[in-house]
Amino acid sequence: MEFDKAVKELELLIDTLERDEDERALLLLQLVDDIHRPAIELIVAGEADHPVANALLSMYDLAPVDEQIQVEEALDEVRPYIESHGGELELLDVEDGTVHVRLSGSCSGCAGSAITLKRGVEEILRERYENFKEVVAHEPDGTEVADEEQNGGGGAQLLQIEGLTKPAETPQAPPGLKRPVFLDAGTLDDLAPGSMKAVESEGKSILIVNVDGEPYAFRNVCPLDGRLALDGGRLAGNVIVCPWHNCGYDARTGKRADNEPDHPDLAVVPIAVRDGVLQVAVNVA
Repeated sequence: MEFDKAVKELELLIDTLERDEDERALLLLQLVDDIHRPAIELIVAGEADHPVANALLSMYDLAPVDEQIQVEEALDEVRPYIESHGGELELLDVEDGTVHVRLSGSCSGCAGSAITLKRGVEEILRERYENFKEVVAHEPDGTEVADEEQNGGGGAQLLQIEGLTKPAETPQAPPGLKRPVFLDAGTLDDLAPGSMKAVESEGKSILIVNVDGEPYAFRNVCPLDGRLALDGGRLAGNVIVCPWHNCGYDARTGKRADNEPDHPDLAVVPIAVRDGVLQVAVNVA
């Protein structure tokens, strides 16, 4: 609606409300004025950075987004996955598109943590943080997690999924936390993009899916009943569809992907790819 027309409509509405003595509507108008007037006065005075003025601008998506808050909100999407395996993810700093994080708990020093970053953290940051360039992970002692090529003059990227090697010395997990132990579960070449299959590992059935060339793994059971397998279902884009209940789960995070967000999610199983071989860590699943 054009500005002049909107002003006339508002004046007409106010006259009608005053005539009808609608106290709730008049109170609403008064509250709107109480919110807008001091903020506008600050903006006119050149104090748009004042919290009151910034709050009003934010209501209309006109205030610059705080990158720290934007990144924190994005990381909140993957923290449940990391915490489910005894790890912790802390945001240290955001600088020119580079996000510095610290991995601790059972993620510290674990080769699988690089995959967590590659698939989880980087993916959500690319979706939610428009200035994203890269993630730099730091160990609890403050050292940076380098990639395999860094000593040879490589860039600042994290460990690559392919060709991942275990560290010479694997740090012990904190008391009460299990460190993932990865076991072979077939090859990536045998799992075409857009497909999924069930494998047995350590007496547990694991569902492995391939989404655009990236494998993800979950316990092969629908959490709605805790016993019926999912591998008879289908992979529709990024969604695993249960053959029994027709419920959907995000094939990358295990979260419910339909209109029932309060229902349980899939149990995530850490997965790695080493020299084309799929490996899963059922001991923490």
